Order: sequence, then structure tokens, then C-alpha cells
Amino acid sequence: MFIARAQPIRLLFVAVMFFLSSCATMNLDYEEPSVELISFKVLPANGFEQNFAIGLKLTNPNDFELPINGISYRLNVAGETLAHGVASNIPTAGAYGESRFVVPVSASLIGGFKVIRALMSNQGQDISYQLKAKLDVDIPFVPVLTVIENGMLPLGQKAKK
Repeated sequence: MFIARAQPIRLLFVAVMFFLSSCATMNLDYEEPSVELISFKVLPANGFEQNFAIGLKLTNPNDFELPINGISYRLNVAGETLAHGVASNIPTAGAYGESRFVVPVSASLIGGFKVIRALMSNQGQDISYQLKAKLDVDIPFVPVLTVIENGMLPLGQKAKK
């Protein structure tokens, strides 16, 4: 009677060990993709909210494609939040490839005033920006990826030659 009860437990133990060993050999090694701001277009305002369309480029440095369920993003200029938004239906970035897409963003009137104040106090110098994007990747066991791009907006005076 003892042997009959031990058999199912042994089979369960072997099955669990097989499952764990197969998970350990899975190659989930990947490089984080990059997201770049490639265009910025002002759209008509809606009340106290200004709308924009920003073009983004998602670059995939991996040997497998990156299907994206959705993206949320925030654009900071001069340390102040200018705009934010979310989008779905993002095109898949192929293996060692890129996808380009346009997403809507909105800025509140208050956030816009803060950025304008920062631009005015900058006195014509180049100004920093940060794009923070969270990518919901449609691959099992891959967590939400957060990608941050820092850059400069060329507003400064060009040197005379």
C-alpha cells in the first residue's frame, strides 16, 4: 500500500524537475531595444489641452522579432513634463530591425507653461529632453521594458564661421 502511494509522488517530482530544467535552458537573453524621437507635430488644441503627434523609431538589436502590445510614454523637456500618452497597435520590430510609428501625446496647459518658463530662462541655449517609454512586449516571460532616451534640442545659436 505504501508503494502505491509513493509512485504518483515520484512521478510528480520527476515531472517538476523536468519542467524546471527545461525553464533553466530557455534562452531569454536579449538586449533592450531603443526608442528614438524622430518627429514632433503640433495638432489643434482641445480646451486646456494641447495635442501633438510624435514619431518614434523602435530599434530591435535582437535575433528575434519584438511584437509590442502597447506603449506608454512621457516626454520631459528641461526637466519638466511636457506631454504623455499611450498607444496600442504598435508595429512589430523584426529581428535586427526597426519599426517607425506615430503616436498621439497631449500636454496640459500648466505643463506647457512650465516648459515655456524653462525655455525662456535657458536664454537660447540647447535644451535637454528625456523620452521615457514603457513597452509591453508580447513574448512570454519578458517583463515590461522601460527605455529612456536622453538628448538635446538644438535651440542654441550656431557658431559663425
